[in-house]
Amino acid sequence: MYQFKFAAICRTDRKNHIHHLSTVADCERAARRQLSGKFILFFQARLPVAGGAV
Repeated sequence: MYQFKFAAICRTDRKNHIHHLSTVADCERAARRQLSGKFILFFQARLPVAGGAV
């Protein structure tokens, strides 16, 4: 499992403020799927989750 970090712009926000979001998922595609309904995403980082199974 990894923590994926994204810079994002809300699809419905006309002011286009940048949000910094993170989510835990197995792959980038799954992470994007969790957030892409509401945000336009820009990939920032993939970090291993501490305490994950080896």
